[in-house]
Amino acid sequence: MHTPPLGAPSSSKGSPQFALFCEEYQQRLDALTLVKQLIQMIKAVQRHRGMSMGALGGNALFRAELTQLQAQLERRLELVQAFAARSLNLLSPRDRENLSNAWLTISRDWQQDAVVDNYELHCHLIEQLLSMVAALGKQLELPTSQALSPHKERTTGDAAPEGTAYPNRFKYLEVLHFSTRLMPSVAEQIGRIRALSTYASALGYCDKDVTSKLRYAIQCTRVNNEKLRHQTKRLEGLLDKDLSLLSQLKSYEIKLDFLLTMVENDVVNPHQINADSHRLFVLASDIIDMYLKVVDEGVHLLTSWHEQDIELWLETC
Repeated sequence: MHTPPLGAPSSSKGSPQFALFCEEYQQRLDALTLVKQLIQMIKAVQRHRGMSMGALGGNALFRAELTQLQAQLERRLELVQAFAARSLNLLSPRDRENLSNAWLTISRDWQQDAVVDNYELHCHLIEQLLSMVAALGKQLELPTSQALSPHKERTTGDAAPEGTAYPNRFKYLEVLHFSTRLMPSVAEQIGRIRALSTYASALGYCDKDVTSKLRYAIQCTRVNNEKLRHQTKRLEGLLDKDLSLLSQLKSYEIKLDFLLTMVENDVVNPHQINADSHRLFVLASDIIDMYLKVVDEGVHLLTSWHEQDIELWLETC
């Protein structure tokens, strides 16, 4: 019996479906990359806020690094804009323009700003960035294979097999919320405490407005960090060491409690402040940096699961 020679597979009716999968896959990969860049932007703007507040309070130690940090922020903003430009569905032109305008307002002659204006302008930009991260997280809730399953059912009449919609689906949503909402929010509350306490300790006293803002930020941090503690325990039970830095958060909870107690006792009070502004800045920065490292590790894990979705889709398409 004659066996026909093997040849290259011919194009099939499924080709458009593969093209659609690739398009959806790349869109989510771009979103994850942009989340990483936005988190780095948040970290840099938070640091600029803290240093500029310290400088406005009279600590000249911050001024030298501020010049270098501003140049770095300019480059980071250009990189975010470049990544965002890859897809109009990630950030709208208006969002991108608002980011540029907000940074321009902050960076232009900040040395002459009233300290409250400097603080509020930074907070406004960071809130914009956090909102963008959360919105991208919302777009990522449906993995590629599941997002395409309604299309598949319409065109082929087949549904995906039970239990194969996405590997580790529950874990994915937990890590996504943790990395794009909860952890960045807590890091920002600590960033506000860093900025306000650095300013007050550099100045030598804490006025009523700064005191009010600090007390509110401390209260929010305590509440949200309690939520973070419970979520961390849940993730440790779910992930089986997929996020290696989670175990280190317990020791940083102790550092955070020490920071909050120091600010309450040595900064938020009616008498003269003796706390060292640079020491406060460094202690708070160590905690913020660790929290944002955990965010970065979470996004890396999400990216790894996203890559696995290719194999799942191939098995079920």
